[in-house]
Amino acid sequence: MSKKQPNRLAQLIDHQAFAGSALPQTLSNNMRLYIEATNEIKELLVDCLPEEILNTCWVVGLTPEQLILSVSSMTAANHIRYLHSSYLQILTEQSITFKQLKQIRVVVAKSSADNYSSKQSLTSSLHLPNSRKANENQALSQNTKRTISQAAEHVTTDENLKKALLRLINH
Repeated sequence: MSKKQPNRLAQLIDHQAFAGSALPQTLSNNMRLYIEATNEIKELLVDCLPEEILNTCWVVGLTPEQLILSVSSMTAANHIRYLHSSYLQILTEQSITFKQLKQIRVVVAKSSADNYSSKQSLTSSLHLPNSRKANENQALSQNTKRTISQAAEHVTTDENLKKALLRLINH
């Protein structure tokens, strides 16, 4: 009787599993730690973070003093960075795991589907010689102008920045 062979079309991980190999112990331990930390963060911040952010948020690094989160968009990253101190306080007060935490870093990781769609749009724009780039010579929308104007008037304290923002919305 001949030894059973793995499917030649199978993924590399399937070949390795068939051969009896496994992830190195340190990698396996880190992965387990990150998954547990991710689940704990999602439980603690369920009332604070929007569901869209929670669904794409993963712990990708963890030391006693630093937590590194991965999210799928710049908007999500900016949201977490903006409310960094509030989230840090919640985590340190409500969890033994994060008791010594001093910093939360956020990185943006694009999914392969996002990368594929951006490559497709880039490829299609490269093949069309007369296609205009989306952000080239476009006027600001009224909503954007209103937002910049309000920020310039009510948020910005630097006079030069305020003047520059007001010039931007007028041109």
